[in-house]
Amino acid sequence: MNRPYHVAPSLHTARVALVYKAPADAGYAHVGLGRTCAATAKALRTAGIWAEVWGCTSSEALLGRLRRADCDAKERTSCTPTHVVIAAPWISTAELQAIAAEFVEVEFVVTSHSNWGFLAADPYAVKLMREAAALRLAGHNIRPAGNCERFSRTAMRILGVPVPCLPNLVDLSGPPPSVAHHPPTDILRVGLFGAARILKNGLTAAAAAIELASLLRLPLELHINSGRDDGGTVHAIEELTQGIPNVRLVNDGWLEWSRFQALLQHMHLVLQPSFTESFNCVVAESVLNGVPAVGSGAIDWLPSRWQARPDDLDDIVRCAEYLVRCPRAIEDGRAALAQHVSDGVRSWESFLTA
Repeated sequence: MNRPYHVAPSLHTARVALVYKAPADAGYAHVGLGRTCAATAKALRTAGIWAEVWGCTSSEALLGRLRRADCDAKERTSCTPTHVVIAAPWISTAELQAIAAEFVEVEFVVTSHSNWGFLAADPYAVKLMREAAALRLAGHNIRPAGNCERFSRTAMRILGVPVPCLPNLVDLSGPPPSVAHHPPTDILRVGLFGAARILKNGLTAAAAAIELASLLRLPLELHINSGRDDGGTVHAIEELTQGIPNVRLVNDGWLEWSRFQALLQHMHLVLQPSFTESFNCVVAESVLNGVPAVGSGAIDWLPSRWQARPDDLDDIVRCAEYLVRCPRAIEDGRAALAQHVSDGVRSWESFLTA
């Protein structure tokens, strides 16, 4: 006899909705968390797990989406979502508790979208994670989670409840890019993409790019996202590059995703020596597009030779020089990303069948 998911958990009956806070005037392809959710959903579907992305502007929008899904399921005699995985803590605890009380057979998961360091950027993030843990003790269908083992392992000890790890994923089923990576010969194009938060360490990365171009005796084209400046980093980079011969700063702004991927393929190197991370979507997309990236130990799925000490400019330059001079380095990145995705899918499967 067929039994519902909440009675007999199974990958065949699991239905995952990945929910992120969407701006009112943009689709999920235009924001980082939305893009991350889309990539994860695609990878889960490739692995045979039903998943979709919901961009919701508010808790009321989420509630409306759930009610519509429930009505549609009853009309078609199909299944409603079994898991609502909320990317980043952004819904108030009282609102989430009310939604969970209406949909008692749905498990609501409040996921930390980063390691501990980045949570400090939101004054309410830790509070919401702590309250989700308290609700896990008091009820049955709200729980906290993380998207990296380093967070989940420590959060379990601190919060006193199980904190499953639900990693960010990318779909690897497509063919590799047709554009092959070659060392630069006439100009060095370096990408410094993503939100310009101080913890992303963009100023050090920009200085390293200038040093690398000088070492290679090539003019530098440094590409950044100029449409969003979280903490003044873009202005500092503009000051740093101003007046330096053979250095051109290119403000690409926030691009539609397919255009961003085309821009990535135009780069010789991407720099992301972040102080704290859990995955780093820009690095993963760089690897998918055949472009090596300097990260740090915070992006721990990267090969060791792709990781530099984030507060050591010389070490970033050393790592960057290796990556631009070694065309075969990208294969190490692809292998590391494939291992991360394989391990991540197993983590999701274990969670959904527990």
